[in-house]
Amino acid sequence: MIKTSAWLAIVFGLTLGVLEAVRNWGDWQWWPFWVVDYIAVTLLVVGGLLALRRRVERWLTAGWGFACAMFWMSFFGHYRDVMKAGAEISAREQRLTLIIGVLFGVTVLGLLLSLLGRPKQG
Repeated sequence: MIKTSAWLAIVFGLTLGVLEAVRNWGDWQWWPFWVVDYIAVTLLVVGGLLALRRRVERWLTAGWGFACAMFWMSFFGHYRDVMKAGAEISAREQRLTLIIGVLFGVTVLGLLLSLLGRPKQG
């Protein structure tokens, strides 16, 4: 399960880094609101690589936990805004909320896989 979580972390982390740059390009928010995404990217990619090399798995779990908390806040913040706006919300915002929800689900899956760990030997 660690191997699956590690590869998922590497792919997810690299994809997140690219998507964050694309989403913010030309309209960067205040730095704490985008640096947090790159902290998650770093933890996920480094954690995934370390776990694949069988050195340590804590960084992988830490990365998933950090990303999961980050996406929890993002998803429920967007969801609240969608619920407040009702029919007045744009289709773009609805799609973004759905995408963030799916990404949140991936972080939960990655976290669970990393917590399950490696199968016991012998």
